[in-house]
Parts: sequence; structure tokens; C-alpha cells
Amino acid sequence: MNITLKLSLIPINKLNAAIVAAGGQPQTTKAQAVVEVAGLIKSGVITLDQIDALAPYVAPKTAPTSAEVNDALVGINAAIGAVKTALGNDLPKLQKQVDAQGEIISKSQQDTTNLLDAVKSLCNRVDAVEAVKQTKVSAADITKAVGKAVSAQFDDLREKVSDKKLKAIASTVRPATTTKTAGEVFGAKHCTYDSIDFSDLEVEVWDHPNAPVALDDYVFKPQHLHQALIALADNLPHNLWLAGERGTGKTEFATQIAARLKRPLFRVNFDEALERADFIGANTIEGGNVVWKPGIIGKAITQPGAIVLLDEIGFARAQSLAVLHSLCERSKHRALTVNETGERIPVADDVVFFCADNSNGHGDASGNFAGVREQNTAFIDRFSFTLEFEYLPQVDEAHLIASRTGVTTLAALCIVQFANVARQKAASGTLTQPPSLRQLFAWASACKLGLPLGVAFNNAIVNKYPHDCKAELIGIYASVINADEFNKNLGR
Repeated sequence: MNITLKLSLIPINKLNAAIVAAGGQPQTTKAQAVVEVAGLIKSGVITLDQIDALAPYVAPKTAPTSAEVNDALVGINAAIGAVKTALGNDLPKLQKQVDAQGEIISKSQQDTTNLLDAVKSLCNRVDAVEAVKQTKVSAADITKAVGKAVSAQFDDLREKVSDKKLKAIASTVRPATTTKTAGEVFGAKHCTYDSIDFSDLEVEVWDHPNAPVALDDYVFKPQHLHQALIALADNLPHNLWLAGERGTGKTEFATQIAARLKRPLFRVNFDEALERADFIGANTIEGGNVVWKPGIIGKAITQPGAIVLLDEIGFARAQSLAVLHSLCERSKHRALTVNETGERIPVADDVVFFCADNSNGHGDASGNFAGVREQNTAFIDRFSFTLEFEYLPQVDEAHLIASRTGVTTLAALCIVQFANVARQKAASGTLTQPPSLRQLFAWASACKLGLPLGVAFNNAIVNKYPHDCKAELIGIYASVINADEFNKNLGR
């Protein structure tokens, strides 16, 4: 393996430890440190094994100057002032929110006047802000008390108003959002490419309780992220088509967009057998009566800010997708008409559709994905932008596998090098399909937990392919994987 590539996988504090051990000065950037250590290795001053044995370099701590102490005190006093100001604003802000919510609710149901009056009365009874401070009652305590009283009032309201009417009221209320910058939400490294920096682009964070979990190690391609955030910047967003081989991160891209923007995500996995009723909705028997129950998309379109992921859309039958045309139309009038009841369900504000497919909608040209259908042009046109996904650079993919499985980055790099050769074979038609990222995770995880390298390879990779691919896979393994080096990098 190239010495520079190996050094790039070593943390900068280890590289600086080697430089300091050789009598040099620690470097401030990893690129400088790699060049410096590469020179030391080439001149025979130090070896990779010796670097690995070194303790990470820790910069010596220096006592703060009096000026630094004074600056810190000024910052602390400013923070205290900001907290006092924020606490002083808590009650007016709460009153304003109660007024706004009360106005929306009263229009939908007159009986909720009692709820509004009760909350206003509670707010008016809260002591003055100075008294709150003196008794050490926090803003969180006030919020908790208000929430408890509101809940009690809702319990009383439920006795007078049906659940169906309450749900209708709630569905008209758009969740509160917070405006942040793309850099704050996604990290500065994911917001720059070429000469473009969109770190200051404003985005809405929804704080939905059912948003997916954010994965810190997910690597966004900045160009794709920039386009997606622009597409989402309108109450009537542009839909996105995500095209690429399996294992290139299409599904996770949509999931992590939802996670970081804290939007609800609704995912539909399409296949040959999926019927319209499965994802839109259908009649069912409930309490001896026939009622219409919405499917996952029927529910999703009523949720403001929802991201609806149509996964593996190329495997769906055309007749199953016809109903999606009206939903995916970029129009203020987009809606679902329920055939069974005649009810019209409008698509809520900020709902966006993502399609994830192995093709760009025009079928599979590689021959690696049997059953992928060409889509109707009218349907494709409802997706304003198409993003083409490729595999991560090998160092980034190795870091990802190491992060998810616990193997060393060097061991993960061996697995990635195998995968890249196999992917080339799949592109040329020698293999039926490339290995997926999930298979690479499984292979690395099994090795980390003690399974021999070859056994883990067979179970995670070879046995998942048609029999006529076995010899080719074993040949790639033999030519790329050095078992002794892998086990050494794994720490065995």
C-alpha cells in the first residue's frame, strides 16, 4: 500500500508524536504532518510500527494570561445577561404563542375557547419575573406547569369534543420551525465544494418527534446536499430523484436529510407485488362498519414537512404508480382523491417526494438489475432534479466501515479495495452485481468479532451470489486481499 495513503489514515496527533520524537516541531495540518513523517520514514529515522507504538502527541498547556482571564469574565457576564434577558422574555413569548394557537383552534372548534381562557388565566397568575428569579423557579419549571395545566384542560375538552374533530383541528396547525444555517446543521465540511460555500444558506429545522436518528459518520456529497436544500427551500418544494448503484447511499441520503432537519420520514419499499391499497389506503372493517384506512402515503401527505421516500421505485408496476402523479405534481392543488369515499385529501405544505432507484427512471442499461422498469416520462417530470450517486472515495468508505464496525481503518481499506475491483467486474458484466455496502459492513463486523477472514468473506459475500460468480469472487479475493496484512491491521 502507498506510504502516503497509509499515513493519511493515521491521526494527526500520532503523526506529530513521531515528528517530535525525531526532534521536529508539531504541524498544524494533517497534510503537512503526512509530508514530514513520510520524509522521516524514507530517511530511515522511524518506521510505521514505531509510530503505532507512540503515545499521541498532546500540546503542552500554558497558563492563561491576565488578559485572557479578563476576556473570559467579560464573556461569562455577557452570557449571564443574555440568560436574564431570555428569562424576562419567557412569559410574553408564551402568551404570544398561546394567543396564536388559540386563534387557530377557535376557528376550527368553538368549544376550545375554554382551553384558551384557561391557559391565559394560568399565564396571568404567574408571578413577576423578578419574583421567579428570587424563588429560583426556572423557565423549565414554568413550562412544565403550563404543560400540565394545558393537558388537564385538554382532558376536559375531550369529554365535549370527539377525537375525530380534535384530530382535524390538530392537522391544521403547522409545527413550529427554527431557522438555522446549513453549516450549523450539517457541518462546514459538507457545505463546501469547488469554489462554492453554502454554509450560510438558511434552512428550516422542524423538531418533529418522529424524525429519524442522525448518524454522525454519514458523508454527504456537498453538491447533492446543496441541491437538496435548495429544493426544500419553498413551501411547495421540488421533488428529487436519487439514481445510482446499490450501496451508494441513496436511501441514507434521504434519511439523514430528514434526521438533521428533524422532519418526519415515510419510506415505501416498492416491489412487484405492492398494490395501490398497500401504500395509499383501502376500506377495512372496524366495529362492524366499513371504514377507509390510509396507507403510509395517505398518512404522510397530511404531515407538514414530511419527506416521502419512494424506494426502489423501478420495481413498481405502472398501474400502481398512476395515483402518485397527482400527489407529486408541483402544484398548490396537489391532492389525493379517495376512490372509496370520494374524499379529497390535500397534500400539506412542505411535503416533498424523493425517489431512490438504481436507474434515472429510464430502466437499467447495465443488465445488473433485472426487473427495473422504465418509468413514464410524465412521472419522471414531476421530479425537478436528478442526483446521480457514486461510491465514496476509498479512504472515506474505509473510515465509514471502521466507524460502523470497529475494525481499524487499515483493515477496512483492504475490504474497500476488494469491493472496488468487484465493482469494476460488475460494471463490465463479469459479475451479476457489485457487493453492497451492507455486505461490507457484515464482513468487517464478523472479522471484528473473531470470525476468520476467509469464513467471513464466504458468508457475507460469496454465498450471496449466483454459483457461477463464485470463482470470480474468490479470484478477486486472492489477488487483492493479503490475509497476513489484514490480520495485522486488525490487531490479531
